[in-house]
Amino acid sequence: MLGGLLVHAQTNTPGVLPTPLAPTINSESADFDLNGHQGIWRGYVRVDDPQMKLTCERLVADMPPAGGRPNHIVAETNVVIDFTDTKGQTNHATGDKAVYVYSEQGSVTNKTVTLTGNPQIENAQGTQAGDVIILDLANNKVHFDNPHMIFRQNLNGTSADTNPPVTAIKTTNFPPGTIENIDKNIINSSP
Repeated sequence: MLGGLLVHAQTNTPGVLPTPLAPTINSESADFDLNGHQGIWRGYVRVDDPQMKLTCERLVADMPPAGGRPNHIVAETNVVIDFTDTKGQTNHATGDKAVYVYSEQGSVTNKTVTLTGNPQIENAQGTQAGDVIILDLANNKVHFDNPHMIFRQNLNGTSADTNPPVTAIKTTNFPPGTIENIDKNIINSSP
């Protein structure tokens, strides 16, 4: 998710904007605990990273030592993450909370984003939602607890909106109450 925080390439060339080497974070306010190595951004927080874009109302990040990478980031309230997966597909993820965790144990790297609070991911194939969605970025996998999926494509690969329209139920000209009386008569005349 975020490889580093607040690192910009600097240039003194007039008319040339600096190109960020790492994520940039913009917000209405920010507080930094230098002893606790933590940053808190509030109010329309926007993270621009070469791998993704994130917006939320509050972002709390453990600040790494110089040259390190953050290992724990929490985004809260109206979280929106737009990213491109390894297949080049654009994904739009939303939820009330996203927790990024990075860890290394020996030669194993774990990098996950856990979405909660009505999380869902929308892409060209459809919308996938669940109680919890875990994006395993190190292994390129997604896990859903209690999944709910709406596909935009049929199993044969055609778009789901190419199905023939559903025929509406025809209404009748019976006077009000007639259908209910017919149903009662059928039920009462049962053997």
